[in-house]
Amino acid sequence: MDDETPASADVVTPEVAEELRAMHAIAKTVNGSTPLDDPRRQTSIEFTAALQALVEQGVTVYRLAKVLRVRHSNVYARLARHGYRPPAPSREGRAYQHAMTPGRRGKRGAQ
Repeated sequence: MDDETPASADVVTPEVAEELRAMHAIAKTVNGSTPLDDPRRQTSIEFTAALQALVEQGVTVYRLAKVLRVRHSNVYARLARHGYRPPAPSREGRAYQHAMTPGRRGKRGAQ
């Protein structure tokens, strides 16, 4: 059976998928009015860092979106909001000015 399944970095194990879904459930409740010291905000930051780590390992944003049961544009937007990738051209310069994760501000606009 292993011979039929191509080896791919674009795979998320069921355990990781379940953990990502649990973190996503918490992270999606965070907004601008959530205090900086709120544990949910820390979970949101950790969740986004986990997504970026998976992308760096070769998992596609499309695959992550399927695992999380969201649109791929949601994953791209989250990564941009936290400074891991440049925002979409329509959002450049205005949408994410104050929403960046502390410590990642120097990465904004760097390509």
